[in-house]
Amino acid sequence: MAFASAWCRACAAIMRGSRVGSLSGRTFASARPPRWKRYHITADGVGCRAASQTEDGYHIVSDTPPSAGGTGSAPQPVQLLLAALVGCEQATAHFVATKMRLPPIRRIEFDVQAERDEWGSMQPPIHQAPPSVSRVQRIWGVARVHTDASGAQVAAVAEAVKSRCPVASMIIASGCELDVRWVKADEGGN
Repeated sequence: MAFASAWCRACAAIMRGSRVGSLSGRTFASARPPRWKRYHITADGVGCRAASQTEDGYHIVSDTPPSAGGTGSAPQPVQLLLAALVGCEQATAHFVATKMRLPPIRRIEFDVQAERDEWGSMQPPIHQAPPSVSRVQRIWGVARVHTDASGAQVAAVAEAVKSRCPVASMIIASGCELDVRWVKADEGGN
């Protein structure tokens, strides 16, 4: 009977318009159904170079350097990942600061680096799983925020960005260490 009553509570929540689910072992109920935002690209690749087009007409090209078999004609995929991270964090910070009714963010200067163990993708024999992971293992750097908000408010924006930015969330979920330090910029000197 306990199963039936738990099932009935879940059904009742869904019937009321709530969603009941689990995330990392935690049960949650949400008053709103998901509001899916979808993305779509098409791409064509030759050698190590790929040319993609977004559904709204933007063109994105990636390549690898000659030392990795490419022609060096465009940014490397991991460089584009870093650009996506800072672009997403910039947009999320703007959104968060506005919703928190903080003084506007005039700009954010990002200086971000990443590292991965190349043996994760290159170590022979290629038909066996490598002993190292191929993913980016660490991203670090600094985000200098130009604003009239206080240092504590910048720290609050940084915390919100880390949990709300879709690209940052995906990077963290992959197991990558994400350590971008957010600081209020000293606009007088630097």
